[in-house]
Amino acid sequence: MSKSYQSGEANDDSGLTEPGETAGVYRARHDPDGPRTVSETVINSIAEVADIDPTNTVVPIGERVDADALDALFASDEGLARVTFRVCGLRVLVRSDGRIRIANESVADE
Repeated sequence: MSKSYQSGEANDDSGLTEPGETAGVYRARHDPDGPRTVSETVINSIAEVADIDPTNTVVPIGERVDADALDALFASDEGLARVTFRVCGLRVLVRSDGRIRIANESVADE
């Protein structure tokens, strides 16, 4: 989990960034009009942070959260929702506005 990004620099695939002022905290944004589901965006973002190839390795979010339920929850435009879970030594927060926060477990909550 040693991804190195300049402040504000985004990975072209996931939109993942690591703000320079908070080491170990990564952010991504899900595009509801894009080709990916929320769970795919989350899996790809976790894989990027954990330096895992998601095409060759299963990112085990299914052990912590039901991917289909996550997609269904965020498919609706109604209300505000957020889901938090831990996986691969990371704390993941997914918000209904598309923001995703991934932090090393050693980083304090905001």
